[in-house]
Amino acid sequence: MRAARATALLGPAGRPLTARLEALLDDPVQVPAAVLALAAVAEPAALDHAGLATAVLDAAEQDADPTGALDALQSLGSAPLTPSHRARLAVLADGDARGIRSGVEDRIIREDETFRKRARPLLDTLEADGTTH
Repeated sequence: MRAARATALLGPAGRPLTARLEALLDDPVQVPAAVLALAAVAEPAALDHAGLATAVLDAAEQDADPTGALDALQSLGSAPLTPSHRARLAVLADGDARGIRSGVEDRIIREDETFRKRARPLLDTLEADGTTH
């Protein structure tokens, strides 16, 4: 995950790593970092942005780096998000179930609250941006 996040800092110079980053999309824990890096280094027209958004939301719903998933969704922007994607993010932000379900017992609630405090404004921003496109 750290390597994928570091790759994102390379920008277009990291394009030769695109195939390796795409290979990480099979591992839910790696998906958020891989998508973050792909959004930064890959040729934008070569990416299935909606498919990447789906993979990121799948990872977040599985408690596989949900905070990283928010970073990845933010990097994709509002354009690829369908109403279904937005509804799924709304459930993560406002639903009854915890987005963070694993970790040290006394930190789960605090980390989930932090996640939700980030997810709700991100959803609001993506929805506002989506209405201007």
